[in-house]
Amino acid sequence: MDFDLPPEAEEMRVATRDAVDALLKLETRYQETGEVPEQVEATLREMGFYGMSIPEAYGGMPVDHLTSVAVQLELARLPPQFWPFVRSALGPGVHIIVDHGSEAIKKKWLPEIASGRSRNCIAITEPHAGSDAAKMTTTARRDGDHYVLDGVKTFISNANHAHSITVLASTDRSAGKKGISAFLLDTTTPGFKVTRTMPTMGWMDDSLCEISFTDCRVPVENLLGEEGRGLSYAMSGLNEGRLNVGCQALGPAQIALDETIEHAKTRVTFGQALGEHQAIQHMIADMAMDLHAARMVLFEAVWRAARGEDARMKASMVKVICTEAACRIADKALQIFGGSGYCRGTIVERVYRDLRVLRIYEGASEIHRNMIARQLLA
Repeated sequence: MDFDLPPEAEEMRVATRDAVDALLKLETRYQETGEVPEQVEATLREMGFYGMSIPEAYGGMPVDHLTSVAVQLELARLPPQFWPFVRSALGPGVHIIVDHGSEAIKKKWLPEIASGRSRNCIAITEPHAGSDAAKMTTTARRDGDHYVLDGVKTFISNANHAHSITVLASTDRSAGKKGISAFLLDTTTPGFKVTRTMPTMGWMDDSLCEISFTDCRVPVENLLGEEGRGLSYAMSGLNEGRLNVGCQALGPAQIALDETIEHAKTRVTFGQALGEHQAIQHMIADMAMDLHAARMVLFEAVWRAARGEDARMKASMVKVICTEAACRIADKALQIFGGSGYCRGTIVERVYRDLRVLRIYEGASEIHRNMIARQLLA
């Protein structure tokens, strides 16, 4: 780390790093078979990572913002396919349940999520309502003691593995974004369907989905919080989610830098180690500076969020700075590795391919630049 963490946070970070180092030895097997080894899931559950954002009363192991980020920076050195459900458990879908679910909902779902036995995801994006979430057309119509959901969501991570989905739907189309509400859907509910999975260039394997709701009846008690406030709940959770994305970017960037340094020391070209060439030295120096600067932006935002400050603009800065710095680092790493780095099965190839999506999801870089500018000009 670039600075000293509090003892408890450092202890958990070191334990996580040791666990990740052990699991990284399984990456070659994963690349060969396409199957995540069972040891990965067993380790993640044993160490309690699923419960880091869930109160202890519901079986969680809650940690503060700083500890969560320190742990996620280590976890993110793993292939993203090793820990997608931990990311979901730390995401806005679960935060909305924790903050706005009824006591009955919390008792039913949170202990299962905290243990890793149950998986949650969040459904916001639609085919014609991505960054402009207020334009969503999925509706939730009150019918007696149920809401009836109808509509389509797309780019929903892990929906085909989820046991519950935090769904945003319009309960009042005339009210725009103030008419959007949040619901918890049990995926066994009739009318819910995963209509297709969406193959990607990396990151998600088969877990990016389009889903639909057709006369899907959700009990009234599964309304999360108040009608019309769902989007504000989601946006509050998304601020922390954007800090998490910063971790998801910088963890791979760190391992790309580590791999590059080792390669530069051992690869011999023109009679000397690759790292003896000044051009390579400058590239590695740029990678290290990018990583350090981005990490400082991340920790400043975490520190401000922990103090209860309005972190919206800082979270947007983290999202842009960390993801774009990570992509630059990965690009330089692949260039230094040359042809071997372009081949499937190498860590730098995996990192390069998987990082690209981070500049798109949880708000594209361009959207966050708009948000930052609007707050500065307000």
